[in-house]
Amino acid sequence: MNRKLFTLFIASIVILAGGCASKKYAKKGMKFEQAGLWQQATDAYFRSLMAKRDNIDAIIGLKRAGQHVLDEQSLEVIKAYENDDLKGTVYKYIDAEDLKNKASAFGVELSISNIATDYYKDAKPKYIEKIYSEAQRYMDEERFKEAEQLLSEIKRLQPDYGNVKDMLKVSKCEPLYREAKEFMSASLYRKAYNNLDKIIREYNNYKDARELRDEALEQATITIKVSNFKTGSRNAQNITKSVQAEVTSSLNELKTPFIKVIDTENTDKIIEEQHRSISTGSELEIGKLLSAKAILNGEVSILELKPGRLKKTRKKGYLREETKVKDPKTGDTKINVSYKKVYYYEYSQSNSVTIALKYQLTSTETGAVLVTDYVRSNQSDFIEYATFDGPKDKLVPGYWEKIDVKTEKDVINDNTPDVRRLQEKLNARREITSIASLMSKAINEVGVSVANKIGSYNPED
Repeated sequence: MNRKLFTLFIASIVILAGGCASKKYAKKGMKFEQAGLWQQATDAYFRSLMAKRDNIDAIIGLKRAGQHVLDEQSLEVIKAYENDDLKGTVYKYIDAEDLKNKASAFGVELSISNIATDYYKDAKPKYIEKIYSEAQRYMDEERFKEAEQLLSEIKRLQPDYGNVKDMLKVSKCEPLYREAKEFMSASLYRKAYNNLDKIIREYNNYKDARELRDEALEQATITIKVSNFKTGSRNAQNITKSVQAEVTSSLNELKTPFIKVIDTENTDKIIEEQHRSISTGSELEIGKLLSAKAILNGEVSILELKPGRLKKTRKKGYLREETKVKDPKTGDTKINVSYKKVYYYEYSQSNSVTIALKYQLTSTETGAVLVTDYVRSNQSDFIEYATFDGPKDKLVPGYWEKIDVKTEKDVINDNTPDVRRLQEKLNARREITSIASLMSKAINEVGVSVANKIGSYNPED
């Protein structure tokens, strides 16, 4: 079947399924109508039309049942208005209007009572004016949360009413702004930043929120100088540098504004020029000189590379041969199965890499250890496959002692599980992941682990 025919086939199935569903819901709607359950009938007709928009029975049913529901909703609007329930008048009318619009989308026109419409038009401005006055009172009393709820409601009902836009901005921003100021006073700069950032992302700016956010970020950011990682092995110098580079890269990729790695390429020259003037030559003093708030030290404590050799084993098996034989008496064709002793080969190999890193992030201001941990990555790969010079699909596992003599110890494992396992080996992957690739994965895992641990450190917790 070509693609065009297949597409038409699928489309026809979808249409048939939709038609069946549409009929089913239309019948349900009729039963609900007979029971006087107008709302349930209306819902069923909607579902019928969603499955098939041109279902005539559903269209007629929706016109009938939907209008009945809408008449009941119109009465509820009138009752609410006569009971001086402005809010009920407004929202019951909105519900009725939603039903009318939903039906209209399917080509079914329903009508709302003119009296209900007139009452809604009279109640809506009165209700908005009432809650607007309440919102203003809440704002004067600095009850911002209550004010925000009312102002949000007015915005939904009439977005351009009065000074709603500006009042809503103040009701949302002012609590965040005040709390941020308190956080700043308590040196909780990350919390202050988060509050101020919410304000700026939603409203671009509010008072001096942008300036305060920048100040909070500067105070909250941990600037890190990554020192040269150490190792106890001379052969691991290059790998240690790679680990350090990966840690630095992972720190730079953290999705947090509070971690910043100092550019070592530019700072190395400063260190060389200033090192003579630093009496002790300690890394903490160098860190202070570079405006680093923390120094990251690391040591590659374990480095194991285990490249495995490819092991080759000669295995004994059987070549399954089938021949068709015709019975001279009956004329029936039979299949005779015979087994020929053969050799095939199995191969296996494993490679593994292990890297372990001890690291410590130390404050240059107090000398306190901020983060310390030990991270280890083990990466390995193993392959096992088989080869056979003859037809692979006819190879059967087993055992034999002599290739040209049948003995009692000969075993033919021509069963599904054993044959499947052998076929899997014959078709298995033959390229093993190199030590270099495993090394790259291990270094990456170490770098990401260190960065995530430092990134999750919060001095304010």
